[in-house]
Amino acid sequence: MKKRKSIYDVAQELQVSVTTLSFVLNGKGQEKRISKEVIRKIETYIKEIGYQPNHLGRSLSTGKSRTIGMIVGDIDNPFFSEVASGIEKIALKAGYTLIVASSNNELNQMKSVIKLLHDRNVDGFIISPIAGIEEVIEDLRKEGKPLIIYNCHFPEINTFNIVVDNKTGAYEATRHLYENGFRNIGFITLDLYSQVERIDGYQQFIESVDLKPHLLKLPYELNYEEITNKISQFLLANEALDSVFFSTNFLTLGGLKAINKLGGKYAQLGLVSFDDHLLYDVLTPAITAVSQPVKQIASSIINHLLEMLNAPADTAIEAKTIVFPVELKVRASSFKR
Repeated sequence: MKKRKSIYDVAQELQVSVTTLSFVLNGKGQEKRISKEVIRKIETYIKEIGYQPNHLGRSLSTGKSRTIGMIVGDIDNPFFSEVASGIEKIALKAGYTLIVASSNNELNQMKSVIKLLHDRNVDGFIISPIAGIEEVIEDLRKEGKPLIIYNCHFPEINTFNIVVDNKTGAYEATRHLYENGFRNIGFITLDLYSQVERIDGYQQFIESVDLKPHLLKLPYELNYEEITNKISQFLLANEALDSVFFSTNFLTLGGLKAINKLGGKYAQLGLVSFDDHLLYDVLTPAITAVSQPVKQIASSIINHLLEMLNAPADTAIEAKTIVFPVELKVRASSFKR
């Protein structure tokens, strides 16, 4: 195997100092007043030989790894995968590599993943938290690590948070079903901290019009088939239901499968999903959904984190919560048929 060239080898071949070469490789040539001719000479040569800097060595010398650690609840969830994809595109343009890890909404796994990323010296964190992780988040905050909390947050911890208005979104979706003539509205959700505001929004509207709540809270650990079976059992046990509001698109897909299996009157249920999905618009009936502004969320997360990463080392990280509005995309499924 051909021996990899070191930065010292390349500097010697170019007849420049290692310091000069390092500045150019890190995009600081003009800032350090290196001539355009030398910058052009170095850039042309490293392209010709296909030189790749040793990022571990760069990390040791600069104290930065040019990596960002992102923790999602479940990478199979379209919301998380879309947000991660949007963040990665902007991060790469800024010279950062995004490392994405899933906690599977399990506390010990989340703690292990955060420790792993911390040990790898990531420059900043993007975390979708779960209940029980508060102390670890607080430790990262006290350490001064650039940190963005998204999807849900802990109001008692002074972090920079980017979320959507879950409660209002759920409230308005439930009201939409009510205004379309539905009176026995079921709500199917997961037993997760991130779902609390959506449950609150549903229950608040139900109480405001003096209706009976029909709430099914499923354990997160269930697989797709188990979710489908639990939803079928819930529908059969609550025959008065005339509509169902699903708190995630994954639950909606399981619910659609359950309804398709049951057939008959269940095919007439009014349906709403929290979180939109590419398939919703082509199904029959098309599914009404509470849509999150995924592109704006991703852009806001990475751009604010990059601001933190580029700020002077002694800059205090602001405690702030940005709340994006959601949009109810009305389609045929939420009208009586």
